[in-house]
Amino acid sequence: MSRRSNTCVAVLVATAAVLSACSAEPGGARADASEAKRSIVDVVEHTTASIGGDWSVYSGPAAESCDRAGAAPGARWSYIVERTAPDGVDPAVDVERVEQAWEEQGIAVERFESGAADPLLGVRGSGGPVTSIEFNAFPQRYSVTGESTCFDGSVDDLRGVGEG
Repeated sequence: MSRRSNTCVAVLVATAAVLSACSAEPGGARADASEAKRSIVDVVEHTTASIGGDWSVYSGPAAESCDRAGAAPGARWSYIVERTAPDGVDPAVDVERVEQAWEEQGIAVERFESGAADPLLGVRGSGGPVTSIEFNAFPQRYSVTGESTCFDGSVDDLRGVGEG
């Protein structure tokens, strides 16, 4: 292929990509919804795998509304899992494991603890594939709460097709 042909092909491919990304097809919003849902489930599952144990779904993935700066309201997925913390666990070690797992995924992290004499530990995260995520390492119960990125979509539509 000549250099001119290569350039024409590159321009056509780029144009097609831009046009399909800007498409008003209803499938575009569905793809974003599916991608956001898969992403938050993956991050939460990766989090729980980093510390092990038997986790159960407390809620979700459930569709929620969210605000987007300068745009119409959108939707996001919320997903919460929990487990009983067995005897002998070290919450500080588990917080460190979760923190490391999130940093590997491009999530900015911030540790926190309650002000009690025996503080409750946890870590919050944001960015990367999530809007927010939190791990609570309470002695009796561990939980992970995640919210996907906000995307163009309607909560009513998502719930109406069995996605919520």
